[in-house]
Amino acid sequence: MLEADVEVDRRDFAVRVRLTVAPGERLALFGPSGAGKTTLLEVIAGLVAPARARIVLGGRVLVSTQRPAVAVPAWRRRVGLLRQDPGLFPHLSVRANLRYGSDGTDDVAQVAEALGVGSLLDAMPARLSGGQAHRVALGRLLLSRCAALLLDEPYTGLDGGLRRGLTDLVTGFVEQRAIPAILVAHELAEAQAFADRLAVIDAGLLLQDGPPGDVVLRPAIRRVAELVGYTAFVPVPGMPAGTVAGVHPDRVLTGAHPDRGLVLTGPVRSCRPSGALWEVTVEPPGGVPVTGRLGEPVPAGQSAAFTVVAPPMFDAAGVAVPAVGPAPAVRREVRS
Repeated sequence: MLEADVEVDRRDFAVRVRLTVAPGERLALFGPSGAGKTTLLEVIAGLVAPARARIVLGGRVLVSTQRPAVAVPAWRRRVGLLRQDPGLFPHLSVRANLRYGSDGTDDVAQVAEALGVGSLLDAMPARLSGGQAHRVALGRLLLSRCAALLLDEPYTGLDGGLRRGLTDLVTGFVEQRAIPAILVAHELAEAQAFADRLAVIDAGLLLQDGPPGDVVLRPAIRRVAELVGYTAFVPVPGMPAGTVAGVHPDRVLTGAHPDRGLVLTGPVRSCRPSGALWEVTVEPPGGVPVTGRLGEPVPAGQSAAFTVVAPPMFDAAGVAVPAVGPAPAVRREVRS
């Protein structure tokens, strides 16, 4: 179990986060750039001194600012940290880089084969591709028998296939070794692919955490909704003044289905391809533009009805409020 209660003073704001990660659990820290996610990892790893903290890993106190104060050096914490830069030793071969982290209980060649770099053991880091270098860096962590794994956007710049492959390797490693793991991510899809728990951080504060699906479909406050992809907030008739419904582009259906959610009608202002789907925007005069990713195109200029499926609702203060019934069965017509 990793327990961290951390406070770090920064020039723009203070990072104040309390979290726990169970053995074998994968937690993703998600939020905008500069939110304090990397700072939190650096405190846990021993690279940044906190203003106040208590960090416990496997029952062992790593940091305590209360008396008697404890500050275990980074090299003695058994915390593995993987960043965007793999950090390989350029003067050592792949084999030597892997051995550098080994405690002697694992077969270096076997780990290299599992990571797909078995044929590169005698190669120097300068000859490796980005994906190969990340695999070697990951192998070094695996061989080090670290007690916790911290990943600070390690796959930035790699293509989607490599990201998925490395994510699968890390997931298997965390489950096999039953160690706590934390990933810092700016992309929600990457965070969801890795994590069984998602923590949304903004301006140094942990706003919400829970299963990724719950956080995305049931954001506790409007700011969380904005960060996880809700692009519009429309007034809801019949609700107190200031109440709005959040619209996520992936939660929009063509047609009026009042039993499933909030119905919007109005002229289609744009329709453009978005991968295998179509990004359709309704932009009524004086209204709030609403965009949905739909399976079929809807011609621009045509009046159409759309249903926002079970949208979360927020009061004037931005706090989530209960929906009306199992799904908001209200209709809002917009005419040009």
